[in-house]
Amino acid sequence: MTTEPEADILDFLHNEGITLVGIAAADHLPSVPDEFSPHAVLKGAQSVICYAVPIPKGILYAGHHGEALYWRFCNMAYRSLDIISGRLASYLEEENCVTAPVYGCYPWKVRNREFWGTLPLVYWAEKAGIGTLTKCGLLAAPEFGTRILMGGVITTKRLNPTERIRKELCPPGCVECLRACPVTAISETGKVDHNLCIRHSHENPLLQHLLHDKAEFSFETLVNTVGVDDHGTYLCFECMKACPLNK
Repeated sequence: MTTEPEADILDFLHNEGITLVGIAAADHLPSVPDEFSPHAVLKGAQSVICYAVPIPKGILYAGHHGEALYWRFCNMAYRSLDIISGRLASYLEEENCVTAPVYGCYPWKVRNREFWGTLPLVYWAEKAGIGTLTKCGLLAAPEFGTRILMGGVITTKRLNPTERIRKELCPPGCVECLRACPVTAISETGKVDHNLCIRHSHENPLLQHLLHDKAEFSFETLVNTVGVDDHGTYLCFECMKACPLNK
């Protein structure tokens, strides 16, 4: 393993304003169902490129302005991350490989009342050395704590993986995120009830209206078509504000 991503990928993402980058082998992870693995997205997948951008610390502690600033930052940042993933995919395919972008947020799938992304990036970003998983289910990076947003790319090109962080970043015995969660979606074992979390934080008024008459469409379809346009799910970040890694 290496400590730095391959130079051409690093240069490409640096030119896009991104410096937090890691690469993981597209192996099976026991914690992730097969239908959300790299191979389920792209046949012949060999590598997963993960990258992240920090959320400005001031947004977390902006008082009564914080919610509006946080929503707007996520709204704009995820659009930018998705565009960069598409550009990186096209760039890599110039080298005769096949590549698929991994979008940082939508689309979601709901399985057993749990929300899954097409490829849940937190697990592969942890493997790629960007950070480590915390009790609240977010990935913490050494430089930025849990205040990061992620994007990624899956490719059939075999890349040198970067080294995983071996030190646990989540403070031992810390339960600040559990105490801060308004719907007690975080358990002491670190298990997060995504159904509780998403339903609490997703205050998109159009989605709420449609949920009253959803006979034609599943909840999953409504979330992915209505919510995606404004990333309306980003209206609660109490666990992030409470986390000592962000202070």
